[in-house]
Amino acid sequence: MDPALLVLASTALGVLVGAGTTVAIVGARRAGVRRAAEMRPELPEVATSILDEIDTFAVILDSSLAPVYANPTAREERHIGDAELADPDFLGRVRQVMSTGIPDTHEPDPSNPADTVRIHIVRFQRRFVLILAEDQGEEQRVNAMRRDFIANVSHELKTPIAAIGLLAEATQQAADSPELVRDFSKSLVKESRRLGELSRDIIQLSEAQSALRPEDREPVSLRDLVRGEVDSHRDFAGQHGVELVVTDESSADDATIMGRPTSLASAVANLLSNAIRHSPDGGRVGIGMRSDKSGFTVTVTDQGEGIAPEHLPRIFERFYRVDGARTRGDGGTGLGLSIARHSMRAHGGDVDVWSQPGVGSSFTLTFPVHDSANPEKGAKRMKKAKRAARAAARSAQPGPPEAPQKSAPQKGTR
Repeated sequence: MDPALLVLASTALGVLVGAGTTVAIVGARRAGVRRAAEMRPELPEVATSILDEIDTFAVILDSSLAPVYANPTAREERHIGDAELADPDFLGRVRQVMSTGIPDTHEPDPSNPADTVRIHIVRFQRRFVLILAEDQGEEQRVNAMRRDFIANVSHELKTPIAAIGLLAEATQQAADSPELVRDFSKSLVKESRRLGELSRDIIQLSEAQSALRPEDREPVSLRDLVRGEVDSHRDFAGQHGVELVVTDESSADDATIMGRPTSLASAVANLLSNAIRHSPDGGRVGIGMRSDKSGFTVTVTDQGEGIAPEHLPRIFERFYRVDGARTRGDGGTGLGLSIARHSMRAHGGDVDVWSQPGVGSSFTLTFPVHDSANPEKGAKRMKKAKRAARAAARSAQPGPPEAPQKSAPQKGTR
């Protein structure tokens, strides 16, 4: 056969096969549309309109257990996938609801991390079954965190309260010995101060974890806030023989953020107090400020003993201490870094850490600044910063910043 004719014949055959496949696909889609159109009139428009607007996964199956409706949430968030809809056990539950009309509800098992979806099956107009699904994973996580927090708070409060009670009793029994009374009184002051600091930090953490309402927001000058906290910590630094050095490389004169001043101040204050407490005598704590198009950053660097790599992923957890016994002796509550992270993320920012044993640690606060000339742009930047904060929480630790000018062994431990 002539090669030219062979090529033409092959091309024609390919066109015919492609056209046949296209017709088959279009026909199948049209059949599905006709079937849905035949079934859909029996579904009340009011009901489907309501299901379209809710944030809960909603799917309707017909008497043959084939899906005839899915709301936007079900199409975007597949809490129940095709595999689950085809599962024999699940279909058996659906048939049971269809035949008896008795609703079926599956509650997640708190002890099973993989079981987080609450499923409710109810018969709908005799010929249909409505499946509602809601992911309870976040709620389970929050409840677990709340239980752990209450347990930790109870444990932390127990120690100073018991110590105050014993010291008060010992002071009473040593009334005839002025020297013992003075010693016990000093210990009472120390324990009462520790109890007061713990109560203060719990209140600050509760405020940091609460939703930031519009009425709570006000313009906050970040430069003034940082300098104010540095000035208020100079006496504390002097008591520890530590020098505070401020470096301001920011270019914007009006770097502001719309937020809660007390929460933002607590984030900066906790980093400063930690850096001072964990710096050696004669050491320096550097506070650097920088601004660019992405936001305003504050970096607090100490010359302490640093943090071992295995502790870095957990230092922002509540009550977590690298060395619990020695840190308690230093008066730390173990809540400062958690307060800082929650405060920053509530404002669309975040806090990162770099540390090297024997060199020191560097904590960086990133603030999304407010654009007074373009509020809409500022709002978009806030949303972008929140997404970046969530991504940063899942990413690896950042690279090291500039190392401190000198290092020295440190007596305290984080």
